[in-house]
Amino acid sequence: MNDPLYSLADIAPTISRILSIPMVVPDGNVISEIGDYAIEHDCKRVVLIIADSLGFALYRRFEDIMPAASSLARHGLLLECSSVGRHTSPCIASILTGYPPERHHVHSTQDIYRVRAKDPARPRIKTILEWADDAGLKAAVVIESEGAQTFRGRVKELHGIPDTLDIDDYDSSATTSAIGALGQDPDLLAVHLRSIDRHAHSSLHGRELKEAVRNTDTSIGRIVGSAGTGTLFLICGGHTIHGWEKWKPKATDEEIRNHDKMLWLLSRDVNDAKESIWSCFL
Repeated sequence: MNDPLYSLADIAPTISRILSIPMVVPDGNVISEIGDYAIEHDCKRVVLIIADSLGFALYRRFEDIMPAASSLARHGLLLECSSVGRHTSPCIASILTGYPPERHHVHSTQDIYRVRAKDPARPRIKTILEWADDAGLKAAVVIESEGAQTFRGRVKELHGIPDTLDIDDYDSSATTSAIGALGQDPDLLAVHLRSIDRHAHSSLHGRELKEAVRNTDTSIGRIVGSAGTGTLFLICGGHTIHGWEKWKPKATDEEIRNHDKMLWLLSRDVNDAKESIWSCFL
């Protein structure tokens, strides 16, 4: 089995190259296709949307009910990237820092405080948002309230969304905050959407999951529609969907192969959970 060409740890260095953000060179690499695309379309700002659990196979299964995401994929780029784990916190940390979990050691929100207490200047947990802020660029983040606190004093524009049992309401609030942040014309905006991930735990094939996919696509469409010209969108899933035992009876052969490959690589401390990135000039 071949290793994937790209990793989610490549996103931060790619943003660094596009926006000319100085950062300590991480483990991830620049995705040249996206960098070239940004130059070709004269992209001046980047919006990163992390749609939790929206992996490549899940997108392919539901792309017919995701018109906003499908439009980005059709008119931009659709790339497969390997994930770095099975859970949200380490994956988001890798997306934002450019390092795998065994290097950034962030497996929960509280780990950020613990690691920084040991070494407050440690570059392996410094996010691309912080590097951007240090360089004088306008960076903004929309994330759950506890996660937002980890950026306090490091990124000027924070939008902490209170956690709630109504995860669709959470995503709606996050989308509204993202649109508000875009009104301040940031150079870099990161947004975390969570409804697919939450519903996957309880209803992998039911109406609730499909509704979460539709709602996520609506959020993507609202954010895209509120951005100005010269905006590059990067949309990724973080990790594969949870609840494989519920997924498997209705999984396609390709989905089963992808899952088996993921487990094979996990035994070698590498996770090949395929994720989607769409980049689009608006």
